[in-house]
Amino acid sequence: MIALARFILRGQSQAALVVATTALLAIILMPFSWLSAGALTLVVLHLGKEAAFRIIAIAGLATIVMGWILLGTPTVAFINILFLWLPTGLIAYTLRQTVSLALSVQILTLFGLGAVLVMYLMFPAMGETWSKAFLELLKPAIEQSGAQIEQAHLDNLMYWFARAVPGLLAVVMVFNVLMGLFIGRWWQAALFNPKGFSREFNELRLGKVFASVTALLLIANAFVDNDWVLGSMLMMVALTLVQGTAVMHGVIDRKQLSRSWLFGFYVLLILIPQVTVILAIVGLLDAWVDIRKQISPNAA
Repeated sequence: MIALARFILRGQSQAALVVATTALLAIILMPFSWLSAGALTLVVLHLGKEAAFRIIAIAGLATIVMGWILLGTPTVAFINILFLWLPTGLIAYTLRQTVSLALSVQILTLFGLGAVLVMYLMFPAMGETWSKAFLELLKPAIEQSGAQIEQAHLDNLMYWFARAVPGLLAVVMVFNVLMGLFIGRWWQAALFNPKGFSREFNELRLGKVFASVTALLLIANAFVDNDWVLGSMLMMVALTLVQGTAVMHGVIDRKQLSRSWLFGFYVLLILIPQVTVILAIVGLLDAWVDIRKQISPNAA
């Protein structure tokens, strides 16, 4: 990964090649979009916004050409420019100017809430379209498994899925930008300031306003039947999980525990998804309690 970062910084052609290629590979496997955004973030942090605009232009043209050749449409290029590269460039430039990871994530949160609103206003029928397509894929699997699911339960599942789809798509978009920001900042730190990113992430605090808005949206969603409230709640809860993860990293670092604890933490998240509820609660509580400061550090 560090070798890839060095390759990106060799020149604009190399950077554009990585940004464009990984964006196309993301069609097959989404995490490649994190590398695309990470490469762009590294360019912004190290070389500035002018270089980033040139990289976006070169990568955009390359992706348009490759999209036409491989897929018969340039749509993938416009999706990456509008929903990945431009937001990533903006947030990365914020980080470059403010040197504040927390503020950058907070601004990304505002962008995400705006994206949720745009999704519901511009594509009101998107959820219903996706839910129908999802149901068509789900029916054969249900029939093959022999499971007996009442139609009322299935209809209820599709109802909530249709309502949540625009919000979930906005969450995916924001998460791609966020992972790109983290990867790009990690690359920069690894090359020029070892352990700089780990210190910033371990100390990440999104603040009381963030936590209060999240709590209000959770309460509002329980009493208000509104799609934007639902989508915004999903956005804030997803970012609260990031805050909770930063708390776990910070506690493990403060206690100077081995990396196996982090490995076990992520394995637990994968094997027992319900742990995410505890993680979200930890992320919310940290705004007022500052859990990491309550943990006495181990002596070096």
